[in-house]
Amino acid sequence: MSESITIKAPYAFTLPGFSNETGNLHFWENLDLFQAGIQRCFWISNVLEGETRGNHAHWQEAQVIVAVAGEITLEIHSVQGEVFHFVLDSPEKAVFIPPLNWLIARFTPNSVLLGMSDQAFSEDDYIRDFDYFGKLQERTK
Repeated sequence: MSESITIKAPYAFTLPGFSNETGNLHFWENLDLFQAGIQRCFWISNVLEGETRGNHAHWQEAQVIVAVAGEITLEIHSVQGEVFHFVLDSPEKAVFIPPLNWLIARFTPNSVLLGMSDQAFSEDDYIRDFDYFGKLQERTK
């Protein structure tokens, strides 16, 4: 594990925006979290009931997750052994997921997850083995 990575906990926040009779507008501009701006966006939809997505952690990449439709439950395991649960049931709710946090996302039917990342895709940044992630947890205790 790189010594230059600062371990942080995930947290929920409300996206700024406004509503009127023509609809809702929400946005995210946060150079404190992503100093170089958003480097990658992705969205996940049509997840079958009972299936999960995510099921990985990142060495360096941080993400902001939003449910732009439906409801998505996030279960996040920190490298320090903590488990966090968040329910995204409105497009104004978001969760910041720092590096070294294992994500499991559960979807209701017709949900759409939008992910925004501070880094371009790199397969080398993924930790895809939960047992290996558990060994990292043991090393940080």
